[in-house]
Amino acid sequence: MLRGAVRCAPAKSSVRATVGDRTWGALRVGTLVATGLVLFVIYLAVRLTVSAGAWVSGNRHRAYKQLAAQYHGRYENRGLSDPPTVSFTHNGSSVRVGLAPNVPGQVLGPRTRVVARFRQGLPFRLELAPVSRPAPPQAPKGTRLVRVGDSPFDRNFVVQANDPDMARAFLGDTTRASVEWLQRLGPPGGMLLSINPERLLIQVDRNLAQISDHLLVAVHHTLIIHDALQVGVKSRMSQGIEIVATGPASVEDSGPPVCKVCGEPILQPAVLCAICKTPHHRDCWEFVGACSIYGCSSKRCIPA
Repeated sequence: MLRGAVRCAPAKSSVRATVGDRTWGALRVGTLVATGLVLFVIYLAVRLTVSAGAWVSGNRHRAYKQLAAQYHGRYENRGLSDPPTVSFTHNGSSVRVGLAPNVPGQVLGPRTRVVARFRQGLPFRLELAPVSRPAPPQAPKGTRLVRVGDSPFDRNFVVQANDPDMARAFLGDTTRASVEWLQRLGPPGGMLLSINPERLLIQVDRNLAQISDHLLVAVHHTLIIHDALQVGVKSRMSQGIEIVATGPASVEDSGPPVCKVCGEPILQPAVLCAICKTPHHRDCWEFVGACSIYGCSSKRCIPA
């Protein structure tokens, strides 16, 4: 070993470069870790949102699923924003349950609707509503006021029909009890029973699916009313009596057309049946899924 040898220290520039590389590497690692954490949080948020949406949708629509299971019907999910519908058959009629479509230009609360389309047309028209419900702008075609002979019922409900005797026979004890049950499910005045040759409609101005039992009860009593109607009309026709439209001429020709599904005037652009050209609200057509006129099997519509 040489005497006087000097140990050399590393150059300052090399030290700085090494420290800089280590610092840059640490920053890159930190950035990657932070990015990974952000992506992981976003992934968790998306998963939680999807799971929560599915949970909310499942719980919110549980009543419809129970209804479909009870009546062996078809449950149709229309997404998170639109409520589902349930369809099934009952004594020859096609029944559809869901919330009533919104009518453009009108601010209305949720309305549960049960519509039964008859396999064969019934020559009978009737509309029944609590006295506190606002009267429709147009009375059902060819109908007149009917008193059923039950004082409490006549005080609480307004009945219009084209055949008073048929209406009284139809609105027997069982039917009146079901009507009163349906009224109790909604707010004051928030119930409507409407019958025309193509369909029976029950509407309760409340989202009955929020309580499963309420939706089941509404459908149960609607089917009781449906069966009483079928029996009453058959009995009436077996007597050799033809039910015809009587009373004043319809005012439909002098005003806006009336939707055959919901009974409301069509005040905005709608759709026409491609075969018989009957006008419908677009939402009502989609709710029923076909033309509402008995004998017309069209499932295609065209803009009005």
